[in-house]
Amino acid sequence: MAKTTNDFDIIKMDEYEDISSGFEDISSSSKKEKKYKKKKRKNKPLRILIVVLCVVLASIIGFFIYGYSLINSIPKAELDESDLGITTSEYDGIKNIALLGTDSRKNNSSGRSDAVVVLSINKKSSNIKLISIARDSYVEISGHGYDKLTHAYAKGKSQLAVKTLNENFGLEITDYVTMNFFQFVHIIDYIGGVNIDVDKKEMNEMNKNIIPYLDEMGIKGEKIKGTGLQRLSGAQALCYARIRKTDSDIMRGNRQKEVISAVFEEMKSVNITKLPTLADMFLSECETSLSTNDIVSLGTFALSRGLQFEEISIPNDNIDSRGKIISGVWYYWLDLEQAKADIYDFIFDKNYYSPEQKALREREDKK
Repeated sequence: MAKTTNDFDIIKMDEYEDISSGFEDISSSSKKEKKYKKKKRKNKPLRILIVVLCVVLASIIGFFIYGYSLINSIPKAELDESDLGITTSEYDGIKNIALLGTDSRKNNSSGRSDAVVVLSINKKSSNIKLISIARDSYVEISGHGYDKLTHAYAKGKSQLAVKTLNENFGLEITDYVTMNFFQFVHIIDYIGGVNIDVDKKEMNEMNKNIIPYLDEMGIKGEKIKGTGLQRLSGAQALCYARIRKTDSDIMRGNRQKEVISAVFEEMKSVNITKLPTLADMFLSECETSLSTNDIVSLGTFALSRGLQFEEISIPNDNIDSRGKIISGVWYYWLDLEQAKADIYDFIFDKNYYSPEQKALREREDKK
């Protein structure tokens, strides 16, 4: 009959007692026996702990290497720093990055910047600032005269888009990230949809114009059946983000931010097994001038500080702006000097447009 573990222990104990019986102090051998057993119980948990720590450490290292390799695979295209239209030196210690959502279906090499957002990071504070700028803003594009902001990307890719933002809004943007907005269809479907509050005008515009338009491009989406908070598929969410005829270009930008926020809200509870695929889906549609080390550094900084997000839209109530027909084309005309001041005020918390500051400037102007 095979010996069990308990049989083995008993035999070893019997042998130990037989040997010790030849000594006068039998109790001392009993103490040794207890000491031996006690050590055995202590070592086993220690070995388990070491194994667990090794597994966890290996997992962290493996995940970091995988994540690093994914980031490293993003197409990189450096900007010509001598031709970025930077004429100020007011943003010392601030990192400004242009986030350009393109409307090209196949890749980032063509199309317009359908969404224009400036990401401003101040490592001395615990905030990240997001400035969305209306894509139809009437701006000067170097070498092309005055046109819509969205056309800068179409005419000169990221280099000209960044230069146009710097020259017209007094920014000191040195890097960019592009993201193909059409890719959000697949990402949203992969996470099971997003919750969006749709009103009647938005529903009618989606069903009548945008869903049929996307259907012609091979992006299938069911019509919206009701209003209020509901679960939208990837195609439906893309339709929602492209609405502009019901109100304005500013509201279009707000809807795009709403969809992006809804995506990130869903990702907080997504199954961890889906994260590698999600990361690959995101990064495969991006292009950037940031180095892999820059991206890792910014990501680590954001995670370690628990940063808060603040956002503003340009134009807004602080800025003189209106729709304007110029040479038969509709533009969003805005006072660029006011826009510069508002952006600077927002980034540095200067309260430029507060009643107190306005009164102070008026008094200074009268002197």
